[in-house]
Amino acid sequence: METKTESETGSSSPLCEVTGVDKKYPLGETWVQALQGVNLTVNKGEFLALSGPSGSGKTTLLNLIGALDTPTSGEVSLLGQRLSGLSGSELADVRSKRIGFIFQSFNLIPVLTALENVEVALRLAGEVPDRARCEESLKAVGLGEFINRRPSQLSGGQQQRVAIARALVKSPDIVIADEPTANLDSKTGAEVLDLMRELNTKNGSTFIFSTHDHMVLERASRIVTLRDGIVTGERVN
Repeated sequence: METKTESETGSSSPLCEVTGVDKKYPLGETWVQALQGVNLTVNKGEFLALSGPSGSGKTTLLNLIGALDTPTSGEVSLLGQRLSGLSGSELADVRSKRIGFIFQSFNLIPVLTALENVEVALRLAGEVPDRARCEESLKAVGLGEFINRRPSQLSGGQQQRVAIARALVKSPDIVIADEPTANLDSKTGAEVLDLMRELNTKNGSTFIFSTHDHMVLERASRIVTLRDGIVTGERVN
């Protein structure tokens, strides 16, 4: 797969573009329209929230941007690279090298330590894990003293911090965060969000959230609202 550097695409070029995207899913003998005519541009360094009620299409759109799914029609591009037409292995390459993922369920491997869970991200990206780099990523999220603990020995907030360290250790172009505070209490959720906002400001990391959480919406640099698979509004904070 041909990749493009920022110098080739131009620093002012959008990081991600969603153009005229429809997504339909079969349901028995009918089809469910999850997204309809969606257009979205994401620029480098944004802290963007996709908002809307359940069933509005937030997670579907997030999955398309994250190369976890493909549109029925329309186009999704990342750094000028059109994702349509890429093979399964090429899409896996995009996911492992260019996109970081943070989920509400943490998705840590129970038998591995925090450090080993972070190392997994580099292994999946085809790199030999650099222990010092992985330790630094955990220190950045406040877990320098917990690198040898397994998920069962960590609180929910600490597990989510491991997930953040894992997502950021490979310096991805975009971090996809699907309801990352849903399984956290409000205090811990606020702490995790403040950490992500700090990393966004300090490192220029680009975050895209799907969320119902007002705490995410308060911290977002831009909010895109969906309803019934259609973008119905946009607000810059």
